[in-house]
Amino acid sequence: MRMRSAYPCSVVKTDLRLVGPRFEMICLRRQSARTGATMALLVFMLPVILCIASYVINLAYMETARTELQISTDVATRAAGRMLAVTGDQDQAIAAADRFLQMNPYSNREISVGGTDIVFGVSTRTDETQRYVFAPGENPNAVSLRSFGEDDVEMIFPTLGVQTYFRPIKQAICTQIELDISIVLDRSGSMAYASDEISGGDPPQSAPPGWSSGDPVPPNARWLDTIAAVQEFLNIMQTSSHDERVSLCTYSTKSATDVKLTDDYASITAEMQDHSLKFDGGYTNIGAGILEGAAALSDKKLARPWASRILILMSDGIHNTGTEPIPASQQAANEKIMIFTVTFSDEAEQSKMAEVASNGGGKHYHAADSAQLAEAFRDIAKSLPTLITF
Repeated sequence: MRMRSAYPCSVVKTDLRLVGPRFEMICLRRQSARTGATMALLVFMLPVILCIASYVINLAYMETARTELQISTDVATRAAGRMLAVTGDQDQAIAAADRFLQMNPYSNREISVGGTDIVFGVSTRTDETQRYVFAPGENPNAVSLRSFGEDDVEMIFPTLGVQTYFRPIKQAICTQIELDISIVLDRSGSMAYASDEISGGDPPQSAPPGWSSGDPVPPNARWLDTIAAVQEFLNIMQTSSHDERVSLCTYSTKSATDVKLTDDYASITAEMQDHSLKFDGGYTNIGAGILEGAAALSDKKLARPWASRILILMSDGIHNTGTEPIPASQQAANEKIMIFTVTFSDEAEQSKMAEVASNGGGKHYHAADSAQLAEAFRDIAKSLPTLITF
């Protein structure tokens, strides 16, 4: 008697002692047929799987090459923009771009200026919600670098037996962004002394007989050295491709905004000269100077919301009255203001001013004499930020 089961072979096979050897033979034949079908399907699908895998690997390789080229382009563009900001020389900017391109290959391929388009122009925007718009032009404040390499990149796997190639293209624009700058100067009594003098009860050595606070500042005063250094800074700003507005704040016992944000730098020079003619002196309230400078950068009528804000703080002495500098610098930093600090003479409290600069994400400089003071302001002028805007 033949028996047929409604159960799958895998189930019936576990009960072979009941159904006999004939049924076992039927199940084994069915299993063999299924194994053969699976093998046929695998043989059919294997080329498809390999094609998909090679496509995915090629795609990942392309994206890696594009990413490496973008990084190389960004680095070279930033180098060119910085060189342009520091020197104003387009040839030096191109050389800087070429140097950094060669230092940062992509897909094991070197790239040079020969594999790029470099254009100098002007990037502008009039609102913080807008993007910078670049256009070629004279008096550039931006560098556009478009990199495409000098040869094609070979894919890892051929497509349908044919070797294929691609050439990634990437672009970046480095802009010398708009800057609102507040120069904050110490005009305390010690600024009437020379840089190599110790301020104290005796009048400055260069002061004329009978000199007192409120008279014109003596000839060798630190204040006059400061004016000369600030003037060099303003001269660099005047010829730079940045778009800067500058304010002047001063402090002694109290602080004041002498010139609001302006692009008329002559007014700043004039105001500093006015202080020279009647130098009142006083204590050293560094914290008040920081807050005064921060307030000048927040002037709703003159400050540009999209501009980077820079505060340059100069002091020759030790904070001895009023608002503490460290909390004041932290408050300014919370308002996204970058702080540079400059100490002048050996009497200055360098460690505290260095901490102020650190809080503001800037740099501290110390000057022992007038030459070093001028160099500090020149270096700050050349260290102002640039931005990748595309």
